[in-house]
Amino acid sequence: HAFSRSPSMRMIMASSESKGKLLVLGGTGFVGSQVCRVAVQRGFDVTAMSRRGVNPSPGDQDLEQVSYVVGDATDAPTVDKLVADADAVVHAVGLLFDVDSGLKQLNLIVSGSRSTPGEASTYDRITR
Repeated sequence: HAFSRSPSMRMIMASSESKGKLLVLGGTGFVGSQVCRVAVQRGFDVTAMSRRGVNPSPGDQDLEQVSYVVGDATDAPTVDKLVADADAVVHAVGLLFDVDSGLKQLNLIVSGSRSTPGEASTYDRITR
């Protein structure tokens, strides 16, 4: 696995003997969903929080075992409640490069492509 090379993924894999509750903030994004998948395969009870709060790959056997929660990572009471019920937390929240996010100006700094979204580029329609 390409992700097994990262220190955080090695830690998850190494601790697979003791199952626990894992919270993945940003669990529906590209990186977060991979963390969820590997954690489920290792026997963790996984909760993924994101603004969408839905499985990004319906029908995926591993991701169907994740509990999805709608939430905003900047909302401290929501995050505090979820963290209190978790044994471990992975922060996989990434920037959202759409016109509704208020962050589109950061594309020039963060994106290697130097692309900027147009007015029709909304959260549900943008590609990365």
